Amino acid sequence: MSLLKKLFSPGKEKIPVSEVLLEFRSPGCPITAIVEQDERVAYFYLWGDKDTSFGVKSCWIRNLTTAPVNIETDLIKKGIPPMLSSSFCKYPQGQTPLNSEDLEIVWLEEGDGAALLEKGEIIAIIPAWSGNGDFCGYARDCKDHGEFCWELTTTTELINRVKSAQEYWCLWDNDQTPFEIKQPQLLNSYVEILGNSDRYYAIDGNEWPPKGLFLKTGDFNDVFVTVGLSLLPMPVVEMYSENPEQINRIELGLILKSGLQQTELDKLGGWISGQADIPWKGITWLGNGHTVTFKELKNTKITAVILVKDLNVLPKFALDDYRGSPINVLWMIPITENERNHVIENGCETLIEKLNSIGTEVFNVYRPEIILN
Repeated sequence: MSLLKKLFSPGKEKIPVSEVLLEFRSPGCPITAIVEQDERVAYFYLWGDKDTSFGVKSCWIRNLTTAPVNIETDLIKKGIPPMLSSSFCKYPQGQTPLNSEDLEIVWLEEGDGAALLEKGEIIAIIPAWSGNGDFCGYARDCKDHGEFCWELTTTTELINRVKSAQEYWCLWDNDQTPFEIKQPQLLNSYVEILGNSDRYYAIDGNEWPPKGLFLKTGDFNDVFVTVGLSLLPMPVVEMYSENPEQINRIELGLILKSGLQQTELDKLGGWISGQADIPWKGITWLGNGHTVTFKELKNTKITAVILVKDLNVLPKFALDDYRGSPINVLWMIPITENERNHVIENGCETLIEKLNSIGTEVFNVYRPEIILN
């Protein structure tokens, strides 16, 4: 079944036959970009997998016949995809159909938005915030704020982001990939503070993007830190922050008091591997104060971790920026169910302050529960 029919058909009504011209999977997120047209209109879609909350985002590309004066409400009710009304069309008499051989999809670096190019020129963009309010996306051949797209102007900042993304994806075709360049830099920074690793895990499952996990065991603490998550900026951060470039690149760390067996450390490495996928597989983001379920250890009240960027007892790595964004190490501090509930209900500030006051006990999964008023 076509996307046009899925989106606009309430049942068994006949609709014009539509054709999928292009289909391309996001390199980082469970989202598929699709270009589809029938004899009247062409659309660009981003389609999230069923087990995500991304949904379907659609953006008009062009009318192929004369535009209607008014929005085609009746046709939408009958399951027929709407053309853009004439007052919003740069070419109200219609344009030639799209040719699949002329088309290219460029994903933004976050993997949650994409642009459609025709013969190298951007003709439509669907960013992460598409679907909010009356905004669907940007189209070159739209004027002003149309019903199913807004005008794509040369001043739109997204155009620069698309060009930057094209450059970024090309880097992965070089003889030395971004991971091969960044991995030793990150490891050197960790070694300077923690000492040489005792074990290094590949946690990518032989799938792109490559990523690893550094483990340093010691007399007092065992330290895990991821390697390579920061090569991809997290999706949807720009929907929650005015300065997404300051918080959209992360590595994850976990420190626990020594004494765990190697089998337990390996199990923890596998757990961290799963958390490293959360932003991209879930089309979400992780930041300071966020919490994640953690039930990997027995005989403890610890049931979660809180992500913390800075405590007095945490290592301070000197990590270089990557593509204009700082790399933030978020440390996974073990917490109890009551402590997590307090964060959910009241915010993270009080708990983080209390955690800072107990020093290295934050690494002890058998510590007393913090009393929070």
